[in-house]
Amino acid sequence: MARIKLGPLITDISGSIGMATIQRNRFGHTLRLKPLPKKSETPAQYTIRRHMITIQAAWQALTDAERLQWDRFIDFSGQTIRKDKSVLLSGHKLYIKYQLFRLMTGESLLTTIVYSPMPDFEKFDSWTTADPGKFWVGFEDNINHNNYFFLLKLSSPRPKDTAFNARGLRFMKVPLSTDNEFDVAAEYIAAFGVLPLDTDYLHYSIQYFS
Repeated sequence: MARIKLGPLITDISGSIGMATIQRNRFGHTLRLKPLPKKSETPAQYTIRRHMITIQAAWQALTDAERLQWDRFIDFSGQTIRKDKSVLLSGHKLYIKYQLFRLMTGESLLTTIVYSPMPDFEKFDSWTTADPGKFWVGFEDNINHNNYFFLLKLSSPRPKDTAFNARGLRFMKVPLSTDNEFDVAAEYIAAFGVLPLDTDYLHYSIQYFS
């Protein structure tokens, strides 16, 4: 690991140079070497890589004024990096993160930023595998995909009294529709190999985005 001492002409630096990544944190800027990624041809990783190519091309196509909007949106939203809540994301990183979530759920890329509060959304309500070959996840009411989208992650069966742990949760792609129940059997089987019993206990997380 190495540390870079910046001069007065440099106001910010982030990203990758060769096999090194420059990251900003509370102590300044840190440069660390990246390990060579393991080769993988899993469908999930291939999909993410394909999305990243699309997003990076879209970012390059933005005008300077459009990129500035993403930088300024940080002042409005206060988005921070995961490991240090005192360090704000850059506009570029926010763009990649948000657009990736949209593509993962089947939405199209957002082209215009709108400064608006989070709309009301329907809460995750239940799940059941009582119907053979089906895994229904339910919400309190019909989903309005015109106003928001969400990322739902589920775990394999866990003991009843186990404390929540985000490790092992897998993303479940839910079809874009206005229903309040969705069948994620194919997604769950692809992630874990078999459907849970209706009496099993699962951990889940859900994030809503406007």
